[in-house]
Amino acid sequence: MKILIFGVGGMGKFFKNFFLSRGYSTSGFDIVEDRSDISLDEIGNYDVIFLCVPMDSVRESIEMIKGNINNPLFVDISSIKEDVLKHLDNSGFDYLSIHPMFGPDSEIGLSNIIIVRKSGREEEKLILNEFRKAGAVLSYLSREEHDKKMAEIQGIAHFILLSMANFLNGRFSQNDLVYASPIFSVLYKLSSRILNQDWRMYYRIQKNAESLRKEFLEKTEDFERKFDDREEFKKIFDELRQYFKDYGSSTLILDAFKTTENVEDINLLRGYIMAIDSLILRLMERRAEAGKKIAMHKKEINEPIELLNIEGVKLREIMARTELNPIHVQDIFENIMRLTKEEEYKVLGIHKTLAVLGPAGSFSEEAALKLAGSRLPLKYCTKTDEIIKSVEDGNADYGLVPIENSVNGTVLPVLDALLNSNVEVFGEIELEINHCLAAKRNMSFKEIKAVYSHPQAIAQCMGFINNYLPQADIRYTSSTSDAISLIDEDSVAIVSENAAKLHRLYLLKRTVQDVGGKNVTRFYVIRKRGAGKLSGTITSLFFGVEDKPGSLKDVLEVFYSKKINMRKLESRPARTGLGDYIFFVEVEKDLSEEELDELRSVTTFCHIVGIFDEVEKLELWEQ
Repeated sequence: MKILIFGVGGMGKFFKNFFLSRGYSTSGFDIVEDRSDISLDEIGNYDVIFLCVPMDSVRESIEMIKGNINNPLFVDISSIKEDVLKHLDNSGFDYLSIHPMFGPDSEIGLSNIIIVRKSGREEEKLILNEFRKAGAVLSYLSREEHDKKMAEIQGIAHFILLSMANFLNGRFSQNDLVYASPIFSVLYKLSSRILNQDWRMYYRIQKNAESLRKEFLEKTEDFERKFDDREEFKKIFDELRQYFKDYGSSTLILDAFKTTENVEDINLLRGYIMAIDSLILRLMERRAEAGKKIAMHKKEINEPIELLNIEGVKLREIMARTELNPIHVQDIFENIMRLTKEEEYKVLGIHKTLAVLGPAGSFSEEAALKLAGSRLPLKYCTKTDEIIKSVEDGNADYGLVPIENSVNGTVLPVLDALLNSNVEVFGEIELEINHCLAAKRNMSFKEIKAVYSHPQAIAQCMGFINNYLPQADIRYTSSTSDAISLIDEDSVAIVSENAAKLHRLYLLKRTVQDVGGKNVTRFYVIRKRGAGKLSGTITSLFFGVEDKPGSLKDVLEVFYSKKINMRKLESRPARTGLGDYIFFVEVEKDLSEEELDELRSVTTFCHIVGIFDEVEKLELWEQ
């Protein structure tokens, strides 16, 4: 989906940055040339056009766009709808009409976006889903009700603030703010906010509220007369109190205004910093409380606590809003996120985490679910090196890495990484791999134009592809799960049954791998070296030998003489010179010190990677 922001003023910049940070192809066009990324004749290349222009300019903008486009989806963001929607109706184009109830410098999280008219287009669903995922509150008003409701919500509120400013004009100066209460200061700043924006928008808002404004003034006069009677005032106060009860955390709002002050005196600056620090701490506490609530929802839907893709989007949005040192800012927010996650884990009783090759739906995740029983303590990584590094650095307590497949053999990158990392193997688990053919719709094999999957999955299913899908293009992806995001209505993915179910795909055929027997992947369960006592009946180790005849035989002779069975032996380049090798071996015994001493006597080095047995479950929750 390609998005054009037509009008790159305040709200235009907001929506441009919003969609760019989420990975969408997004450009801006404006009559002010230095705000434009494209020329007018390039507008036809976009699927969606956000109309971020003043309401008075909507008709003119539509006419300007008309001659340069095919059939885009317009997105209207105007505050008053009646005239604007008539212009869009007459345009003949599909449109989504929304009213963002926030300004360009606001945070979209918990901000209200009113949906006034929907088109039903697929692009619209994507846009609204992005708003939902960003934490916006989506509400609905018909086009008939919208302007009436805005007269109450916007018109009267703005009128009160403008009336206060008009009344105080000439009798109050900014110097008087030194005596002001927090409530007055907040109202003063909100009045100033309105008066320093485009007057034309506020004029339209007040015209929309014309009749309601008169009713408000009449009721206000009547209300003022009742102040003469003490008991009458108390009665009104008690009555209104029944309807206006939402004062929780209002002190936080009033304290927050202190951070908007402009102070120069050194003592006042110290107080200013203390006020900011106090507010930051209270907001961090509230963030942690919100995280705990999210954790309970994640428990219900079996979703992991850590979602790195979402965190990445959040961090990109934050970095785009500041000129501060990006490295320090990122460190601070990563620590805040880490603190929140600790609270989430705590409220669920999780005290250990497991790093796994993602995304959700991968075979690695399937093996991890056998061990953990839930997605909640899983940390998804994009590469096996990332899993090992996460365990080394203490960002995950355990890791799950594939070491061997019964069809494709040893996973050599994992083997090499284990030699040079500070982790140990303390368990293993096996998973039978069953590849499935999945699609977005129910279709015949003859209709399939392309097959997407990881190279290893493609290799394991090549016989099936050649026999049943000879017409299909083969397209390799970084993981079987990633294949799902790339398929369209005429293509398929080779994935696990779990991944197909997770993404609500049609299962066209189960078990499409070529091997007649079982296709099994064996995984190592790793932790940081020295994190616990190693025990088991299998020992895995690396060793080196001198470059001379019979040196490897001497090592094998130790195992033979002790009647120790080797179940695996691999050679790997030592990376010290051509022809230099090191060896990896798994033996079916917990080697004694005496046996290790014998091995050391015939090797140049001997490095134990792990001692283990097969594990059925990992204890990740508090006992």
